[in-house]
Amino acid sequence: MYRLDCVSHKESKIHRGNTQNWREIFEFEFGVLKKTFRNRPPWRNIFALSVSFESAIISFALGIGLYFGLPFEPDWRILAILLSVIGGLLLIVQRSEKRRYSQIFVGMALGFCLVFGVFRAAIHTDMTNTPFLSSEKQIYQITGWIEAIEKSGTGFRWQLRVNEIEHIRYNKKIENKPLRVRVKAKTEGFQVGETITIRAFMSAPPGPVVPDGYDPARRAYFQGFGAYGFAVSTAIRVEAYPSGRMEALSKHLARFRYNLAHKILAQSPEKTAGLQVALLTGVRTYIPKEQTEALRIAGLAHMLAISGLHMGLLAGSGYYLATLGLAVIAPLSSRYDVRKFAAWVGILMATGYLLLSGAGVSTQRAYIMAIIVFAAVLLDRRAISLRSVAFAAWITLFLHPESLTSAGFQMSFAAATALVCFYTYWRQLGFERYERGFIARVRRNFIGITLTSIVAGAATAGFAALQFNRIARYSLLGNLLAMPIFTAVVMPAALLVLCALPFGLEKYPLWLMGQGIDLIFIISKWVAGLNGSVIYLSSVPKPVMALFAMGFTALCIARPFFKGIGVVGILVCIGFIVFAKTPNMRVSDTGKIAFWNSTQTKLWVERIRTDRYGREQFIQRAGRNDVKFSKYTDGLALCDGQACRFDVNGQRVSIVKTPESVVQECTNADLIILTVRNIGPVIRRKCAAKLLDRTDFKSMGAIDIYANTSGLVLKQSNPKSRQTRPWSSGSQKNFKLNFAYPR
Repeated sequence: MYRLDCVSHKESKIHRGNTQNWREIFEFEFGVLKKTFRNRPPWRNIFALSVSFESAIISFALGIGLYFGLPFEPDWRILAILLSVIGGLLLIVQRSEKRRYSQIFVGMALGFCLVFGVFRAAIHTDMTNTPFLSSEKQIYQITGWIEAIEKSGTGFRWQLRVNEIEHIRYNKKIENKPLRVRVKAKTEGFQVGETITIRAFMSAPPGPVVPDGYDPARRAYFQGFGAYGFAVSTAIRVEAYPSGRMEALSKHLARFRYNLAHKILAQSPEKTAGLQVALLTGVRTYIPKEQTEALRIAGLAHMLAISGLHMGLLAGSGYYLATLGLAVIAPLSSRYDVRKFAAWVGILMATGYLLLSGAGVSTQRAYIMAIIVFAAVLLDRRAISLRSVAFAAWITLFLHPESLTSAGFQMSFAAATALVCFYTYWRQLGFERYERGFIARVRRNFIGITLTSIVAGAATAGFAALQFNRIARYSLLGNLLAMPIFTAVVMPAALLVLCALPFGLEKYPLWLMGQGIDLIFIISKWVAGLNGSVIYLSSVPKPVMALFAMGFTALCIARPFFKGIGVVGILVCIGFIVFAKTPNMRVSDTGKIAFWNSTQTKLWVERIRTDRYGREQFIQRAGRNDVKFSKYTDGLALCDGQACRFDVNGQRVSIVKTPESVVQECTNADLIILTVRNIGPVIRRKCAAKLLDRTDFKSMGAIDIYANTSGLVLKQSNPKSRQTRPWSSGSQKNFKLNFAYPR
């Protein structure tokens, strides 16, 4: 867990050269270390005896995870004071010459990294400070420039960078406006970068639709989105507002990306144009839904978003070609290490690809990793190692602490860590041997692709199961068939496209790239059509995901004893998945009801076409897929003018229409739901049954209900612990104009 790093002394080198006894070397080095500690100032001693870099990063990540798991919002000022106290104690312990304090120092150093993770996440949240509009849908007039055009169901929507927002009802401009809003509208005839004004029906980003589910409001908060909605008027072009240099640069880059996307879309084969645009520019608007689903079922969803795979293939190809081209120049290659010149070429290509693709969080993560690899080449260090992976993870988490909870971060770094560890052991066992000949090279590449697919697939399978509640059963088969085409045809053709674009010669590379993608689509469709291609799993609480992540990390990089503990932790998580209990009933935040039959093959609902997204998430988290819907009013429930009554796993539920009917149902029902009005306080005190009304839906959000013979357990999607966090309601500073008439 810790190591000793001291400045090398001349006498130490001489002593090591004159003796082979390890005990004498250790005693001599410890004496030099004590002398070094005694002569150094206290503030420098903290760097002489330190925890390993990997352990520090793990502690830092645990601190970020702890922050997002807290039931309250911590004050970063208190955390700063705590950091100062721990840092001072570290200096005091470091000055001691006694060996027994080394373990204390290690524990305190890891604690410092843990608290620093909480502090960094807290101050990042405070600095983000995204204001949300009212949670009630209201009409606003929005003026801003079009930052992106995205797919939204069967239509499209705008991502607007806000210049001005005006509340129509109160005729007041909102001073504390959000950075961005998302508006569903008719986007034909408008281009990215244009400034428009439009009236839209807007509200704050919604919370999770199921308990412990995906939280759109938290993602919107960290991305700067203050409202979602749809247009109620036609957009009008207006003159652009004055902007700073960075905003002007963002506007030019966005306009360039979408103009390039339209150019690629027009010249690419129609069937594959959407994915070609996504790979080259990061714009995923034009990928057909059926292609996306087929790639996901076949285990090829990592091709959709620009990640380390794309960045590595593109920048790595540029580095390889530059090395090859410079190596044939004899005067240059004989005097200099041409790999360093090629590394600069790789850095330039990675930077250009980052800007071209929109610089999303996943692309930034891939860019950081690529830069670290090329920097290692420049510094004559080992390019790919656990330390480089840990350093990339630290930079990513420091810049975007919220990415720790995202599936992209977890799966990409899980794959990278597992591959580095595996190939380290692979080399140590002596299997990586170079053999001459074309057949040997093909065999070696096939073995490499196979092993890479197996290791990366196994590393990401657990995180995919916990995040999406399903596993692509034949992902290994899909990757073995598709990845050679993607690696040898698609991405090299993409590099040729980028090189040919300035000269207008991109037509033929785009055709070649399209042929490769067409073969991948054929493979993905075939694999997705195999019987039982997807395994659906029940959801588990969030602490189980944290336990799995820690177990996986210990299995990869810890000592043998802790590897065993990591395996035990992973097995415990598998047990949670297998024996997880699923809720019997769902009540949405608008009072829409759905519950399972006894075999969980049919979902009884009041209306089939309501609460679609919420029910999809409810079904998915229950580990189901092919589910039929039926109305409970068609014979299952006993309905009259006052209520509808039915049993859910032995518990009597009554859906009442008026508050007056609640009193009569209290004697026989275990759960009473009033969907249209509120229940008075007197009735609540007298009724022994559990009661839910519109006030509960608004404050608690969607509710999962677990029913058994012993009673009912209600789980909220918006508990009090979430209501205290900033992404529950956003920053509300100077936002009182929306809730009071002007004086």
